[in-house]
Amino acid sequence: MFCFIGTGFFLHRHAAPFLTFRRSGSVPAVRKEKRMYFDAKEFGKRLHDVRTSRGITQEELAVRLGLASKQHVSRMENGERSCSIDLLIELSCILHVSTDYLLMGSEPSKEKVKNDLLSIISELSTIAKKI
Repeated sequence: MFCFIGTGFFLHRHAAPFLTFRRSGSVPAVRKEKRMYFDAKEFGKRLHDVRTSRGITQEELAVRLGLASKQHVSRMENGERSCSIDLLIELSCILHVSTDYLLMGSEPSKEKVKNDLLSIISELSTIAKKI
């Protein structure tokens, strides 16, 4: 199964120039030019909506993610708990949505995805010819 994930690139390329980090902690301070906020409650709402639309229970999702209990999933959906990057990637693969959508509520454009896939196909064709 392939899982295309654009968020790592999105956050690095687009958000990083606008974020500064305080010395004392990991909470980013956002400059006034551009504001990109991660809203844990909105993330949780999107997670809940996608999970329920796929007919997956909290217990089932917790098992598939390798979590000890459904409480972790419940707390993420309530915006009380965050998740690691690894867990975010697993969520996106299991639920068949992009990490962009889970984090920020937006999907990459179809044209961009199409161009990325065509580029990958071209690279694979080049590699196949060498073999």
